[in-house]
Amino acid sequence: MYRYGRTVVSRNIVLYYCPNGRVYNRIGFSISKKVGKSVVRNRIKRIYREAFKRVEKQLCKGYDFILIARKPAVDVTFHEACKELYNHCRKGQLFLKKRLS
Repeated sequence: MYRYGRTVVSRNIVLYYCPNGRVYNRIGFSISKKVGKSVVRNRIKRIYREAFKRVEKQLCKGYDFILIARKPAVDVTFHEACKELYNHCRKGQLFLKKRLS
């Protein structure tokens, strides 16, 4: 995944993505103990999982995502996470193309 995938980086997170050959998306989280204790790490994971659910409806299908949290992600709010994940997916051109009728 890391070798063949693409990367989008920001202050709070690093997002790796790679086609998986399936008809659905999958997401995994990697949050180091350096970021904080388990309560903090789980909070970050919950926030970004919900943000991914919001964005996923507009994404192309068939990708694996790995989200790596950095230390500044401790202070992120849900709305900031949604905006950041949306921008990452836009930079990676992962959104469905709109049909011209």
